[in-house]
Amino acid sequence: MLIRTATRSDMDALIALYGDVCDAMIGTPLDCLWRRGEHPSDVMIADAVCAGTLTIADDGGTVAAAVIVNGEYDASQDPGMPWIVPCSPEKMAVIHVLASAPAYRGAGVARELLLHVIDKARAEKMHTVRLGVALNNTPAVKLYETCGFIRICEGVRIFGGQAVPAAAFELPLI
Repeated sequence: MLIRTATRSDMDALIALYGDVCDAMIGTPLDCLWRRGEHPSDVMIADAVCAGTLTIADDGGTVAAAVIVNGEYDASQDPGMPWIVPCSPEKMAVIHVLASAPAYRGAGVARELLLHVIDKARAEKMHTVRLGVALNNTPAVKLYETCGFIRICEGVRIFGGQAVPAAAFELPLI
């Protein structure tokens, strides 16, 4: 498995991956209201590719998993968040839309990609890694916890215009 920064030539595969992930969740206990073309949107994916913030797990030309990592955290959804490591956006890595293709679920690809992102954040001297996750996405919650992330608090996030129980997680790097 090759972990690499996504390029424009990956766009069709990325849109398909996120669409397949969205479709696979609909109506299941894992449904966190991601919807094909809406969240993550094609524009969000394209912007991340252009910014160099979308990383993929490439299995011989197949995009097995993907994640966006940048310094953008919507503090308006979490006013007064009791973060462990207070820092500026330039010193935080924020994980968005980590997803494994349905055919790769349970194969450890998301873990490999997540560990790569954490190692890269350390190498870039980031102070912390943060994320938010829908609480019904139990495989993701377990993944973050087993990779050392600390649950900071629980609340509600808005996805697809609907409130979803969610949690904020942080992994201090300093």
